[in-house]
Amino acid sequence: MENSLKGLILAAGTVITCIIISLGFYIAREAKDTAASGAGQINKLNAEFAENEKTLYDGTEVSGSEVLNVIRRFQNDTCGIYVTTNKCSTFYGYSYDTESGDLLEQVENTYKLARAEENKEYINPSARFLGTVIRDINNTITGIEFTQQ
Repeated sequence: MENSLKGLILAAGTVITCIIISLGFYIAREAKDTAASGAGQINKLNAEFAENEKTLYDGTEVSGSEVLNVIRRFQNDTCGIYVTTNKCSTFYGYSYDTESGDLLEQVENTYKLARAEENKEYINPSARFLGTVIRDINNTITGIEFTQQ
């Protein structure tokens, strides 16, 4: 009788140990899935915040001085700024395909060129421009277009 009681206690202990180990694996798997989901959401939010400074200009009417600020601010980014004034159209930073949005090559036009009144690329700080964000096939922002109104 004493041996059978010890056997039952040993069997119950083994079953309880297996249940606890299984529960631990289940909790670890759920925690991993939750962490992966949270990391994905954080990455998505980071991408939205990174794009926010550019999407701010999509469909917005801004002044020429704001266009100049955008050119200065994004001159070191891999982003093209395409400005159409009443005199001409000019890329700043990078050029891109206006149809597909594909980024092409870095251009030599600078913020100083846009500020100099004697140049045809001059941007009047008091002029009004309508902004449009340009995206490529991967939905990545490759440029911002400003058209004088």
